Amino acid sequence: MKKYLLIFIAAIISISFVSCNTQDGGDETSEKEVTQRRKIKRIGTYKSLNANEFNDLLASKPGTILDVRELEEVKHGIIEGAIIAPLYADNFQETISTLQKDIPIYIYDGSGSLSIIAAKTLLSNEFSEIYSLMGGITAWGMEGFKIVNPKVIKGKF
Repeated sequence: MKKYLLIFIAAIISISFVSCNTQDGGDETSEKEVTQRRKIKRIGTYKSLNANEFNDLLASKPGTILDVRELEEVKHGIIEGAIIAPLYADNFQETISTLQKDIPIYIYDGSGSLSIIAAKTLLSNEFSEIYSLMGGITAWGMEGFKIVNPKVIKGKF
């Protein structure tokens, strides 16, 4: 038992010694960390809103409305003024690259799950203010808010 205890203590001392020796370039490491912190891009804000909050914020703080549902779902209606940009379309990145990044982006889908993924994509693309509709257009309609027929223009997705 004493033999194992001595081996354990020796191992701890060895690990401590190795750890201390790897920090001999401490100033260099600190300088690297500072440089990396400067390179980190500012991440925008993201918030999920219920239909009433979403509507109120749209009215008080205009921005871009983004419908990220598939085209088959969109034909049943959209929120007025929405840009149709299916999340899994080949040109989704291209579509969002044309949007203004410093104004609010209001995202919705059918039930709320795709809009969360889209919001994370927008955040990683440096958009500053993103709001997602909880429950999607289903919740929007259930609250009695207006849903309009989309004006689908070929090639404008």
